[in-house]
Amino acid sequence: MKSNLKLILITLGFAFAFSAIISTSLNFNSGANDKSSEYVNLKNSAVSGKIHIIGNSGWLDFRNDGKCTGEGTYSEPYLIKDLVINGGSSGSCIWIENSDVFFKIENCTVFNAQGPYPHYEAGIKLSSVSNGKLINNNCSFNEFDVRCSGIYLNESDFNIISGNRVERNELAGIYIRNGFYNTISGNIAITNVWAGIHITGGYNNTVLENTAIDNDSGITLESTDYNLVSGNIIRKNYEGIILWESDFNIIIGNKLSDNRYCINVYSGENNIIRNNSCGNDQIPGYNLFFLITIIPFVVIFISTKLKRQKVKQAKY
Repeated sequence: MKSNLKLILITLGFAFAFSAIISTSLNFNSGANDKSSEYVNLKNSAVSGKIHIIGNSGWLDFRNDGKCTGEGTYSEPYLIKDLVINGGSSGSCIWIENSDVFFKIENCTVFNAQGPYPHYEAGIKLSSVSNGKLINNNCSFNEFDVRCSGIYLNESDFNIISGNRVERNELAGIYIRNGFYNTISGNIAITNVWAGIHITGGYNNTVLENTAIDNDSGITLESTDYNLVSGNIIRKNYEGIILWESDFNIIIGNKLSDNRYCINVYSGENNIIRNNSCGNDQIPGYNLFFLITIIPFVVIFISTKLKRQKVKQAKY
């Protein structure tokens, strides 16, 4: 009996050791770090009212009124810079819609956006917009309505969101809805109620070297395909990375730690998930693999051994 118990313990020890090997991903030393680009420099900033620009002609009128600079071209984009905007608990602070000229919104501080259900509002909101750059802005404290994000893009393509700080927003830090070929890089998303970065619909977006800390989820992909999520630092969220009804995505080289769960794939096919380090996070997918695959083999192995021992004993 003692020998049988010893056999069971040794076998289970090997099984658990094998599961630990499976659950350990390669460490990734990304260029991102926990330091934000700090809050934008308010020393040279001017207080402004809310901004709403409709169409390419709206940009031209805005420039002619002396409220921005630039020509709307690739080499000379329209530029909104160094503004502080309080949304006044009504609508978005900066809202651009139906535009495809080149523009940049840089070094602005926007907060206190709010809007009635079912509208989505944000510190900076782009609707049907392409060729925009949102650079080094602070889009935080838009937390007075369940549908407020720091930055929100709806049906907007070929935009760049880089170096922004999005903190304590009621919905997501950065929320992309039905967008294509957008690049989200080097942003800091902290303590947002829903997600640090959330992408719903669309495809071919790049999420690169962002930092997401203390959100409900660090990065969420929902009903979106062919996205790249790489080199991000994701810490102290409830769930690190979530995939929901999303296919053909590449999740590679992300550094996750101190999340309740590391990477959850609720549904999706043909996703590539590799070389992500998970620290002490739980990995439900791998634990499920262990339970379904390893344990039955252990049970069969032990049962076979016991049967052979009984046959051997019966002979004598």
